[in-house]
Amino acid sequence: MIYLDNNATTPLDSLVEEAMRQIYSMGPLNPSSIHRQGKRAKEIILNCRDRIAAIFQVSPNELYFTSSSTESLSTILLGHIKAKGIKRILSTRIEHNAIDAHLKELPSHGVQVDTIIVKEEGAPSLESLEKALHPQVELVVLSSVYSETGAMLDLEGISEFLYHKNIPLIIDATAHIGKAPFCVFRGVSAFALSAHKFHGPLGAGLLFCRKNLPFKPLLLGGHQEMHHRAGTENVAAIFGLTKALELIEPSHFLYMESLKNSLLQELLPFGRLNGSKKTISNTFNIAFDSFDAESLMIRLDQKGVMASMGSACSSGSIEPSRVLLEMGLDRNRARSSLRFSVSRKNTFEEMFQAATLIKEELCGCAL
Repeated sequence: MIYLDNNATTPLDSLVEEAMRQIYSMGPLNPSSIHRQGKRAKEIILNCRDRIAAIFQVSPNELYFTSSSTESLSTILLGHIKAKGIKRILSTRIEHNAIDAHLKELPSHGVQVDTIIVKEEGAPSLESLEKALHPQVELVVLSSVYSETGAMLDLEGISEFLYHKNIPLIIDATAHIGKAPFCVFRGVSAFALSAHKFHGPLGAGLLFCRKNLPFKPLLLGGHQEMHHRAGTENVAAIFGLTKALELIEPSHFLYMESLKNSLLQELLPFGRLNGSKKTISNTFNIAFDSFDAESLMIRLDQKGVMASMGSACSSGSIEPSRVLLEMGLDRNRARSSLRFSVSRKNTFEEMFQAATLIKEELCGCAL
């Protein structure tokens, strides 16, 4: 099996699995209990919060553990709108469904959604944001990396611009963490991540929110997470998330970039790159003209090569990617496009084997 769909999820790192087993071996752990096991669980979570705060250089009291990026984004987007009575926000039409689904619903609740025009580069520019920014906009919601193409936002430039405008910026960092350095610039008001995107466990998410960005909780029923996220904390998953973050090294980014480029160079003569040439270290999206991507993906799967037509949360539809269409690609090109995303667990030998098998399918004969 050659797994090249790491933007959907990544294999669990063995060191993360070992760390989580240590937590499971401790017996029942509920941080809300007042006995010794409860206190033990609470100490583990407090320790994890401190360790993550040190990684991102933020305050521990600005971190909230959740089940996923989807929950984190829903919490902060809806929670802040409700807390402040937000009436106008700015975003794009290429956001992940975790944001896009809300953008489609908000107008029916009296919130106007303005749109930044995104061109073939696959990410909004500072110039396009400035053009779209209406004086009444009270909140901006964007992704630091767009997972279908790997296109990267000018996070520093845009966040600094919005900081001076005193407009909060919520960032979906799900496709960013573990693939490139991530800095919490002063203009970033909140961001979300999911552990399973960087070799951590499924079901573990994180929300960072600055103290000056109020939000009302999405989940009610308990006092957990500083009264902002009800529900008993998953201690083992939180511990696994923390360990996965600590395992990330800058050398991983260079290694994934080399893996990606080695595969891309083999495939470019057969296709056209979608999006910016400057992408996150592990991702590229390529159109194989005159080929049906869905059929190609199925045939590759039968040969043991696993790729994707886009976000895993959008799968199950035979329609071409809405993200690629919003970037200005025609339907035929969008229908012929596949996304390849590597991880630090992949090898150069896998890239060679995958390229050979893919080219066999494209040429219709053995190479």
